[in-house]
Amino acid sequence: MADFTVSTEFLAKLAQDLKGCGDELDQGLKALQEASRTGTGFDFLDDACEHFHGKWEYGLKKVRECVKVLDDGLSKVQQSYDGTEQSITKALTPAGGQS
Repeated sequence: MADFTVSTEFLAKLAQDLKGCGDELDQGLKALQEASRTGTGFDFLDDACEHFHGKWEYGLKKVRECVKVLDDGLSKVQQSYDGTEQSITKALTPAGGQS
């Protein structure tokens, strides 16, 4: 029989890490905005920064949408596994709590 285990703690950590991913990307976007405001001294470079900023903002929006879907799914999976584990434990516990 195959050994199959699910770590609900790992699922919770994965969801947390995914949320942090969007925050990290957002910090980079803010740094780029700051650089664009002060200007680089070269019009072509400022234009490139502005173009890249728009692309990055769009990509970050898509990442956040995906993270939200994954986070919701991971939460449901975690709840299902926790519920199943509790049901199995209850079913296998002898009546009266005797071992």
